[in-house]
Parts: sequence; C-alpha cells; structure tokens
Amino acid sequence: MLRVVLVRRGLRLLSRMCFTVCRRLPSCSTGIAGGHCSRLVRLCRAVDRRGMGTAELPGRGREDGLVDPAELLPGLRGQTVTSGSRDESSGPRLMPLLLIKMINKSRGKILGVLALFLVMVWYSIYREDSFYFPVQENKTMCPLGEVEKKAAQLIGNYTRDHPLFLQLKDYFWVKTPSPYELPYGTKGSEDVLLRLLSITHYSLPESIQSLKCRRCAVVGNGHRLRNSSMGETINTYDVVIRLNNAPVHGYEQDVGSKTTMRLFYPESAHFNPRTENNPDTLLVLVPFKPMDFQWMEAILNDKKRVRKGFWRQPPLIWDANPERVRILNPYYMEVTAAKLLNLPMKQPRKVKQKPTTGLLAITLALHFCDLVHIAGFGYPDSANKKQTIHYYEQITLKSMAASEHNVSHEAVAIKRMLELGLVKNLTYF
Repeated sequence: MLRVVLVRRGLRLLSRMCFTVCRRLPSCSTGIAGGHCSRLVRLCRAVDRRGMGTAELPGRGREDGLVDPAELLPGLRGQTVTSGSRDESSGPRLMPLLLIKMINKSRGKILGVLALFLVMVWYSIYREDSFYFPVQENKTMCPLGEVEKKAAQLIGNYTRDHPLFLQLKDYFWVKTPSPYELPYGTKGSEDVLLRLLSITHYSLPESIQSLKCRRCAVVGNGHRLRNSSMGETINTYDVVIRLNNAPVHGYEQDVGSKTTMRLFYPESAHFNPRTENNPDTLLVLVPFKPMDFQWMEAILNDKKRVRKGFWRQPPLIWDANPERVRILNPYYMEVTAAKLLNLPMKQPRKVKQKPTTGLLAITLALHFCDLVHIAGFGYPDSANKKQTIHYYEQITLKSMAASEHNVSHEAVAIKRMLELGLVKNLTYF
C-alpha cells in the first residue's frame, strides 16, 4: 500500500511540473494553441491520470478523455486547439516550440527515468540496508566512560591500569613480588609460570583493541538461557565472554555462536576447543593453584600429563592452539574476592571460599568494556531442589552444597550492580 501511495504521489508531482511548464510557455499562455502545445497538454494529462487513479482533474473535460486546455491555461480560453494552428510571426517563440518538440519526442525517456526512480523507491523500502533511505542500525548505545564512573562507586580504588593477561616481561623485572599465592597472586609459582608464559601470548586481537567503544556480553551458564531465543542478540556484541565448558554447538538459538573469550580452569576444560569456539577465540586460563600452570604447560608442550592435585580429572588430550591461550591476571580474582565479596585474602585451607568464574568474568568486563550486559546468571530458588542450574545439563542446586562458592553472597553483589546500572541483565535474575 505504501508503494502505491508513493507511485501516485510521484506521478502527481510530475504532472504538476508538466502543467507549470505549459503555463510558462509563451505559445500556450498567450493563446497560441499549436500542435506542440496540445501534445504537451495531452502528456501532462496522461501523467496526471496515472497519478490520480480514476479521479478527474477539476473542469468539464472532453469527450476524448483529454482535459480542455482552456480550463488549464487561461490564455487559451475562447480559442480552439488544433494541430495545425501556428503563429508564423512569432520569431522569438520558435525556441519554446522547439523545446516543446524536444520534450514531446523525449516523453518515453522521461517516463523511463520516472519508472527507474519509482523502482529505486520501492527497492529502498523493501531493503532495510538501503543507501537512499538508510535505516538506523538496531545497536545499543555505547556510552563512553559510564562504566568506569559507576564501577568506581562499587569497587574501591578502581583502576584500569592492570593488564588483563600475564606476560613474560613482567616476571623478569618484578619490582614488587606478589604478596599472595594463587588464586589471588603468583607467589611461589614463578618458575612454572615463566615456562608457561614463554609459549603463550598476552595481546588482544587488533579487531578488539582498536574498538573505540567495546560492547560486551558476559554469558553465564544458567538455566534461564534455556528456550530464551537470545542467540541473535548475543551475537551482536563486540565481545562475548563465555565460561568453562558451556557448549555452543546445538544451543545457538539460545546462547548464540560468537565467542571472543572463554574463561576456564583445568577441571572445566572438558570441551573441544575447536568445535565449541571460533577460530579466533581466546582461551583464558583462570589459575586457582600451581598445578593449573603445570597442567597447561604439559598440554602445550606435550609433556607427561599431571594427574594428581585436581578435584576432578582434567583432560589429558586438549587440542588447543598455544597462540590463542592467555593466562588471566590474578589481580582480577583479588578484586572480585576482596572488593565485591569482602572475602579475606588469607583463609584456612579447609574453609577457603572463592568467587565463581561467572562473577570473575563480570569483574573482568568492568575493567575492559565500555558497556556490560549479562545473560544466564542466577540460580533457582533454594526451595526448588529439582530445578537444574545449567542450560545444558541436569545438575541441580544440591550439587552446589559442597562447593567453595557462596552463591547467595554473589547474588547480592550482582543485584547491586544492576541497581547501580553498572550492568544490564538480558535475561531475568
């Protein structure tokens, strides 16, 4: 219907321009009803009839379907328009007559150009990515500096000066050794860390580093993603951070297919790095203990595998590209524990509590992104013992009873972020 309206308006506009030309031509406006003038009136009338549909122009009209030129052009009133009438003495009027003749001969071309224009209008409406009528991209605004300002209200001594990943040069000229052991520092793990950093990288992809404004989505593993149809939305973000062994293949409609970073530790590395990630995905090791460094080094250097010291057996064969592996800076685990959860850095071995990888990923995003949205976070109500906690497996909340994570405490921290507008939840929490 919109295309029909535009076509009619275009034809009506062209007919008005045509009649305006008629009125301004001396041979018509002064009553010289020559054949060229009559033919031009017919052309105007034909265009206008197509623009008006079945409507008629004001006036009595004629039996042959043409409008009476005397009603359109006052200068012709009382005279007869004949194809042979002509003012032989009007020398200066020969030029307008020649112009009318040229227009008359070119009316096919004029109508062709008009048809091409109308096709362009139709195509522009039909295609949302039109050059002529561009549609505003459906992208979330990216307010620079807003995350930093709000994060400073929640995180004491907030700064973006710390690198995301560990790099070898930092351990050759260390001025202030780390005061904490893993997972909050590297004290006591320097030797194996040096060997590991010699075969891994620390840089961000140029496509991410060069972004003026980084829009990030941290995708949790929660059951709220199941049947959410959030996949297309998640794929629109510049950076998509995923956690542990959460699968993508087979769940694309709900969780998307894009993965910029995947945070993991040895016990959660039971995923295929090739099929569950993109070719450029960064595999970010979250070290909780020195054995995590040893496992990663053995995998990348194809050494004898480490089997002891893990609460769950990590994979012995792991097809990962060393160029895509990064080692997360323990500083972000320290910030998550001390600033968001108020956990002491030194705890008895039997009572140790640690942040989840999910809350750690949000903390990382707050130090790296200009806009942070989360999806798939939150656990079922404690009274609902049968509700699964992940979108991809049947584990229930009961399995979290013996874990080192205080999920209730973490829920309070995330709700505080939501209240401050520091992050936005794409699902429900």
